[in-house]
Amino acid sequence: MHESTSAETSEVRRSRTPWIIGGIVALVMLLLVGAAASLAWFGINTFNDQAYTAIRADRAIVDAVGKITDIRFDFEATGNAPGDEEFAYRITGEHASGLLVGRFVTINADIEDLREGVLTLDDGRRIVVGSAPAAD
Repeated sequence: MHESTSAETSEVRRSRTPWIIGGIVALVMLLLVGAAASLAWFGINTFNDQAYTAIRADRAIVDAVGKITDIRFDFEATGNAPGDEEFAYRITGEHASGLLVGRFVTINADIEDLREGVLTLDDGRRIVVGSAPAAD
């Protein structure tokens, strides 16, 4: 009798082992995915903060919209932009608002430069912007 109880206990332990190992592997994978997502989120937020600084520093943008009250990253317009370094931001100012599609270049870990771009105001006017404006 004692033998069958021991065999049953061994069988129960053996059947739980894959579940325990699977649970540990799933937990580790979840932690790795979470860490990668956190790093990506941090990187995107850092880039956006630097881009916002570059946008606010561009005299042509400030002249066109007035004091900037809001800047929002535009995922759809960025996806439609032709270049890998081109990003789109919806800018709202005291006098006007519009969509900026510009080429941002990393200067160092703390600075993005708005090299060239076009701010299309909601009234249809197009303004060339950036430190090295492109021909429009």
